[in-house]
Amino acid sequence: MNLSKQIGSHWRSEWIFARVQAVHRVPSSHRQGVLIGILSLAFFVSSLKPALAEAVKPLLPVTTAAAKANSPSLAQPPMAATNSLSVPPLPFIAPEVGPLIKNQYPDDINRRTTAFIPQSLDDLTPIQLPETDGKWIRVDLSKQLVVAYEGKMPIRAFRVSSGLPGTPTVTGTFHIRAKVVSQTMKGGEGAMHYDLPGVKWVQYFYEGYSFHGTYWHSNFGHPMSHGCLNMTNADAKWLFDWATPTWDGKTVSFKSPSDTAGTLVVIHE
Repeated sequence: MNLSKQIGSHWRSEWIFARVQAVHRVPSSHRQGVLIGILSLAFFVSSLKPALAEAVKPLLPVTTAAAKANSPSLAQPPMAATNSLSVPPLPFIAPEVGPLIKNQYPDDINRRTTAFIPQSLDDLTPIQLPETDGKWIRVDLSKQLVVAYEGKMPIRAFRVSSGLPGTPTVTGTFHIRAKVVSQTMKGGEGAMHYDLPGVKWVQYFYEGYSFHGTYWHSNFGHPMSHGCLNMTNADAKWLFDWATPTWDGKTVSFKSPSDTAGTLVVIHE
């Protein structure tokens, strides 16, 4: 027991002893009640002492070391920024073979696009490139991509939707043979029947197979069609204007001068 506790204990003993001695001067009929009151008061004061001592504990001055540990000094310079090279970069999801030309507009069927400028075509299915310096169109069905070339230089690419397994897109070498600005497309039977008015920027390359705009879905990059190559309206319009025969800007439907005069189309798996 330390000195303060000894003093406190001695004080309580002296106080209680003095009160008990005083009890003897009280008439005997009241001594028992007075004695019980004294003992109860002594116990109550003893129980309050620790709490009272904590409540009136003096505030000690904070040392300089403690102040520095608990709060930064205003005079200290700010911490140097973390080296950016140590911070992992945010995830970047790039297009398959090149950066997007512009953002898509999924809510505007005439502005949405999947177009991008090819930077590398190493992921495409290897083929023998045609010997030409002119324009030609490559369709990789396994990647669901259309690439526009000038000679051996790819200048623009698009994600498309080719034919479903039951209605596949033809493969081979073709030429653009006819163009239609807008038309109704009908075909199929039963659950496969379709009747689509206002299909825009149609370019036929073999029988009823064509590149054309699409307003009834936006699932480009996955087979969705009855054999045609579905593109967004904006992408189909770009290809329509770029490929030959050249559109005069007003004729709704026109044909190529010959079977091989239109832009070359190479479709492969």
